[in-house]
Amino acid sequence: MSEFDELLQIVEKLRIECPWDKEQTHESLAKHLIEESYELLDAISKLDSTPESFNELKSELGDVLLQIFLHSKIAEEKKFFNMADVMISLREKLIKRHPHIFEDIQLESAEDVEKQWEKIKQKDSNSIFDDLNHSLPPVNIAFKAQRKAKKLNLSYSTYNEALEDLLSEVEELKLASTEEHKKDEIGDVLFAVLNVCRYLDKNGIEDLEKIKHYCDLEILKLKDGKRKK
Repeated sequence: MSEFDELLQIVEKLRIECPWDKEQTHESLAKHLIEESYELLDAISKLDSTPESFNELKSELGDVLLQIFLHSKIAEEKKFFNMADVMISLREKLIKRHPHIFEDIQLESAEDVEKQWEKIKQKDSNSIFDDLNHSLPPVNIAFKAQRKAKKLNLSYSTYNEALEDLLSEVEELKLASTEEHKKDEIGDVLFAVLNVCRYLDKNGIEDLEKIKHYCDLEILKLKDGKRKK
């Protein structure tokens, strides 16, 4: 028996015999999926050259994988789909989104691949932003929208251009005369700040981790009395 089949059997056994597992639904598991995903992101942010950090990553990947198995099992019980169907769907999507691998198409860079992904997805929708998940936190949605725009050359191409946009939005906030206008301009400033953040790190560190780091620095300044008033 493969490890995959053994895990399927364990999850099935849990759904039958464990009081907690058999009561779970897609809705009740949602918060656990979010928690496990953030714990995985935390493990990734702490990766170094030590076996311990990679063991932690392995453990957190397993926790996220369990959530996928549980959701698939619940759907199977409702006679919608099973884990095999999830894998078939993923296989079809990967092949469709990688014509440069499975068809006679040449792409030179990772950026070219990302642009192609957006164009392929756009064929099935009216806008590149149709697939944005609005149940995500606003910051996550903003980052994803900005990355999508950049892939199709709809966003600023350099840090300096993004910074100029931020400064421009700050000036517009300074000139805002009504409360409603100020609220609108603050939204523009926040969006521009996030856009600038995307250009500050080229080493794959998660954007949200960068935001948290910057906020931690500001908190330390406040504690030390060094924050400008």
